[in-house]
Amino acid sequence: MRKKLHSQLWIYFATIIFLMMILVLAIFVSLLFLINHFELLAPEKENHILPFAFIIFLSSVIGLVISFFVGKRILQPIGDLRQAMSEVAKGDFSIQLKDTEPKLEDVAQLYHDFNVMVEELNSIETLRNDFVSTVSHEFKTPIATIKGYVQLLQNEGISPTDRQIYLERMSEGAQQLTQLTDNILKLTKLENQGLGLDLQLFRLDEQIREVILFLQPKWEQLDLALDLDLPRTNYFGNEEFLYQVWLNLMDNAIKYSQQGGKIKISLKKEARGQRITITDEGIGIPVDAAPRIFDKFYQTDSSRKAKGNGLGLALVKQIIALHHGSIEVNSKPNHGSSFRIFLPNKAVPR
Repeated sequence: MRKKLHSQLWIYFATIIFLMMILVLAIFVSLLFLINHFELLAPEKENHILPFAFIIFLSSVIGLVISFFVGKRILQPIGDLRQAMSEVAKGDFSIQLKDTEPKLEDVAQLYHDFNVMVEELNSIETLRNDFVSTVSHEFKTPIATIKGYVQLLQNEGISPTDRQIYLERMSEGAQQLTQLTDNILKLTKLENQGLGLDLQLFRLDEQIREVILFLQPKWEQLDLALDLDLPRTNYFGNEEFLYQVWLNLMDNAIKYSQQGGKIKISLKKEARGQRITITDEGIGIPVDAAPRIFDKFYQTDSSRKAKGNGLGLALVKQIIALHHGSIEVNSKPNHGSSFRIFLPNKAVPR
């Protein structure tokens, strides 16, 4: 677009200069013809200055008209654009140029593209500010918790039991900080994945079983029953990132399940890909909150906020999107949630 606009503006300037030269040449030829025809510079004529004054006047008028046209239609809009870009460089992303005024088509298009660019920069800046604000808030809570228990531990009169409880809660706060940092780094890595995913063939069913075994202490503590339907399935995808998908979804299913509940995990092979369903009998998700649960840092209520940082499902959705898949959720409060993931088939590597 920039190369096209650059070349067309040069065509406009070249055309104007060429037409100006032709016009001036035609005028001078005409004037010379008239001077010669009427013998205005004949020796017997006394007023020789008048023809030259007329030529100078006419040339000045033509130059002024052309200068006004070039300045008004091309140079002034470009000057306005330069000034607006200077304001953007200073950090003002609210500036907008009027692209409805009569201008050359390419200049009007340039104004429009500039306005779109500034709007995008403004939205990115808003998102960045919100992100920094939210991250700061998320870090503040566990740090304040750790700081509070450190102050309590400085009291030499506390019992060994209380000391152990305080240390465990400090460890939980540190773990929350670690998880938050890891998720932010993973999301950043995914969002800047310019060269695409590193794909390989692996056993999808075995990967899900590995996640279940890794989380065994958690679901055994709640005495949860697992209903597994995981037939042998080979899949061509990114093994490292997909592991995070099952880890986050299973961890959520366990955290929000009731004591003695059940979690069902099924893997089905379809014509176009693999369908994975993870269903729990936990506290569920409000209907109005379901469309937003995949947003960064979004949490439906205070009970969920105490158990996570709102990044897990955003990470899940990003990974599945990079695999050109989809994720859906069906949930009712106090009746559990069901996450349905579809991963399309990939070409087997040669």
